[in-house]
Amino acid sequence: MNYDFIGWCKDGTSDKVWICIQLNGDNWGGTYATVWGRRGKKLQHKVIDHSNQWDMDKLVDSKRRKGYVDIDRTKLDVVYPEFEQDLEATALWAMLKA
Repeated sequence: MNYDFIGWCKDGTSDKVWICIQLNGDNWGGTYATVWGRRGKKLQHKVIDHSNQWDMDKLVDSKRRKGYVDIDRTKLDVVYPEFEQDLEATALWAMLKA
């Protein structure tokens, strides 16, 4: 999977992730899946078509302003070791495997 952004927000009792996965396309446009949720809760997702990378960057920047910090895949495995398993439980998983 091509993770465009992995964000983690831990503030008080809040412990959430927001992840953007590029499904297809390039810097000139593409389809992205966003996945978010609290650890231990059902993940939510949305598929977004953007005409260019700039649109997706604006969305990611809005998450950073809300307190999400960039983490890499290794850190995701540490802060949310069940992520892959929880992602597989969503309807989005069928699309990602295709």
